Amino acid sequence: MSTKVDLTEINERLEKNLEEMFTNGRFQEMLNVMASGHHYSFNNVVMIASQRPDATMVRGFKQWQALGRHVMKGEKGIDILVPTFKKIEVQKINEQTGEVLRDKNRDPQSEVRQSITGFTIGKVFDVAQTDGKEIPNVRDFIQKDLQSPESLQELYDRFIQQTNTNLQELTIREEEHADKSYGGYYSRKDEEIVINSAVAKTTEQKFRVLIHEYAHSQLHHKESAIKDLPRGHKEAQAECAAYIVSQYYGLDTDLSSTGYIATWAQDLNLAKQAIKEVQDVSKETIEYINGMQSEKIKEFYQSIDPEQVKESIESKLGVSFEDKPTLQLFDSKNGLVIYAKVEQSERDQHHFLRTNTNRILPIDELTERYHVLNVLENKGQLVEEYKKVEDIVEVTKLEEGKYAVTVEGGGSSQRSFFKKSEAERFIDKSGIAQSLNTDKFLSQTKHKDAPRLEQLNSNHLNARLAKVLKQPNLQAESKHGITIGWELVKNPQIQSKTDFEKHLDGLNPHLSSTKELKSTFLQLDRGTREKEHERER
Repeated sequence: MSTKVDLTEINERLEKNLEEMFTNGRFQEMLNVMASGHHYSFNNVVMIASQRPDATMVRGFKQWQALGRHVMKGEKGIDILVPTFKKIEVQKINEQTGEVLRDKNRDPQSEVRQSITGFTIGKVFDVAQTDGKEIPNVRDFIQKDLQSPESLQELYDRFIQQTNTNLQELTIREEEHADKSYGGYYSRKDEEIVINSAVAKTTEQKFRVLIHEYAHSQLHHKESAIKDLPRGHKEAQAECAAYIVSQYYGLDTDLSSTGYIATWAQDLNLAKQAIKEVQDVSKETIEYINGMQSEKIKEFYQSIDPEQVKESIESKLGVSFEDKPTLQLFDSKNGLVIYAKVEQSERDQHHFLRTNTNRILPIDELTERYHVLNVLENKGQLVEEYKKVEDIVEVTKLEEGKYAVTVEGGGSSQRSFFKKSEAERFIDKSGIAQSLNTDKFLSQTKHKDAPRLEQLNSNHLNARLAKVLKQPNLQAESKHGITIGWELVKNPQIQSKTDFEKHLDGLNPHLSSTKELKSTFLQLDRGTREKEHERER
């Protein structure tokens, strides 16, 4: 039976385990656990690696039973941290006015939310500790496929093409530098990755160089707070991220920055932050790459019977997947918002989700990473009670100096924050992302009820921009608000009107995109001042 634990004692245990991994050459074991594909928090990864470094798939006792497997007699469970929650009743607040919402009798309205109260020690088991029904694994499926040089070449080419097409701030190209010994480099100044085809000759070599330099581009770009850390620190981070991704895909790789990694043991707080950043980037890279293999992954998931998951989600949402509803989803890992239409395979009639970026998601992602914000459209009807992301998330204090964004029902953003303000900015960014996503959805539909949702979304976006830019009377035309919103999502360090003006001054003034952004900001600022004058009159 699990009991509540003392956080001081747990932190001491975690630091001891982490220090032991650095000093006893076991650091690689932790990276291997991260590469196994499950989505545990950093602290739980450390705990799993310290107890069972060869773990490949970890689940609870009842979860294994639900999957048709049972824990073998005599097997010892792996300790992990499990948050405990309690329901608290809070008053509903009007976001725009800050006033308490009241019912028709003028009594304050309230709602019930989940709040983290502490942690208990839970027990999980690796698949090697269980027996029973064979569990299909998408990681094994992908690894087997990439053993073919043709498949790896196809993935490498698609990675470059998709990045160059969709990520305007980053370009990738191959060049031959026969007089150089490096396999490639990332230029922060030019925001480009160059693969040296004279050194990286095989597809596998090029792919390894690519993911190493891609890790640099995500960790150490010009807006990064850690871009000026020592070169050895940054190289160690990029190498760790590349190692995790390579391990996930079953590619031969090694870890050569062990000299610098060992210095992390001298500052465990720096080490924890560095590895958390590595964990985040490696997960995002794996998901980015898996998105390019969506059709193959779709085939894999269609081979697994998802009927039980489907029925559970349908019951929770009050919809039938047969009607092919469009769902708006909150990505609890990175705070972004997407929408996806339920579709059905003609081959085996299994359901899946096709996102607005044309990615394929298995429906069981709705029980893990994604949370349904709204059923945007179902049976020809647009959403009536539109729920905002701020309605389902809140900042929760985990321990002294540490916070999380908790999703309604107990889910976590899988990220921790050292300042409450950072967690609040995460929610602010998510809110703006929802407005942008709703606008994108509305631009694709000609539903007769669209104007109602457009006006509601425009009001929400104005309120969200006003909060971030600290301009309480901000008023923007929808198209101008959308332009500013995209810039804020891409640059979360902007936290005021002054910050935005400084950001504009730092952009290339000759680019058409800069000119358009400056013009839009001036119009938005002018509209706000006019609104203030109207209020004064």
